[in-house]
Amino acid sequence: MTPNDTTEHLADCYIEQFAHDLPHRGAASVRKCGHQACDPHTITYYGTGDDPDAEGDYCMVCYGQALDIWPDKTLRAAHQAQG
Repeated sequence: MTPNDTTEHLADCYIEQFAHDLPHRGAASVRKCGHQACDPHTITYYGTGDDPDAEGDYCMVCYGQALDIWPDKTLRAAHQAQG
């Protein structure tokens, strides 16, 4: 898969277990939450200054769970249906 190929699914990207309408690009890597996610399915948490150790890249699912911010409504619905 080329870095800009959005047609293939990445089996190792954590988001693949949920329905979503987001493209994949590039390889998945381990994020701060411990899940594998490709760059488009990763959100950087910059923190509030209270806990610098919490800052970093998280998979979109863990970010959504923690802050109830979901950039994809299909992903949010799929996660809620599964949980």
